[in-house]
Amino acid sequence: MKEGYVLALKESRIIISRLRSLLEENDVSVRVVSDTIPGYEISFNIDELFVLKKHLALAEPIIKEYIKLIEY
Repeated sequence: MKEGYVLALKESRIIISRLRSLLEENDVSVRVVSDTIPGYEISFNIDELFVLKKHLALAEPIIKEYIKLIEY
């Protein structure tokens, strides 16, 4: 992952997709890394969400609230 980003959450692709949208709506810079193996199209449907370090303080409350929302 590019320097300056920290792993914020590792979760299913659909959860990461929605969280990424929420964070970007709040001007938080994010990157998503997929577990897909290039050339084989094999996936476990788990993505990793990375947040820019300087945006981590802004992202944390959004992430915590979203996790509470999706908990079973």
